[in-house]
Amino acid sequence: MKFKSFLGVALIMAVFVAGPAAAADLWLHVKVDGGKNGEQAAINLPLSMVDSFAPMIRGEAHASGRVHIKDRDYSVAELRRIWRQLEDGPDATYVTVNEPDSKVRVAKQGGYLVMEANDRGQGENVQARIPLPVVRALLSGPGNEIDLGAALEALARQGEGELITVTGDETVRMWVDAAPEGR
Repeated sequence: MKFKSFLGVALIMAVFVAGPAAAADLWLHVKVDGGKNGEQAAINLPLSMVDSFAPMIRGEAHASGRVHIKDRDYSVAELRRIWRQLEDGPDATYVTVNEPDSKVRVAKQGGYLVMEANDRGQGENVQARIPLPVVRALLSGPGNEIDLGAALEALARQGEGELITVTGDETVRMWVDAAPEGR
């Protein structure tokens, strides 16, 4: 990925997964390192400030009622059906895809939805740990809508922790903690 696309994804994710003013003492951090090009970005925002951007995203997120993952679109209803089965199931690895140049794993572990992807061909690794209450809240919207507001509140209640790490030629790290400066 190019640095600008990493930065764009990081900014969108920052708005998408951050929490509301109830967690004003928590901060969302996004750190992007452009690798060989030497480009870097650090975003440190109180969750209460990030929440003020959410209305801009909510309208766009509700518009299509579909989520694009890899080369396929999923309706919110499909995601809810999959989620109910996963949420009711035990902690386990539910999806493992091993290909010559890549590996993908999706699991439910200790209160988190864990997603790992390793693209050996591109030299990129993605690790995401999303708290289960955040996923549940996100999919709690009416009809074909996701509920970003509920997901933001759930993340704020969850508190500090790592969310996403992408490593390769460029790196992205997103986490929530009580420090105003990223580490």
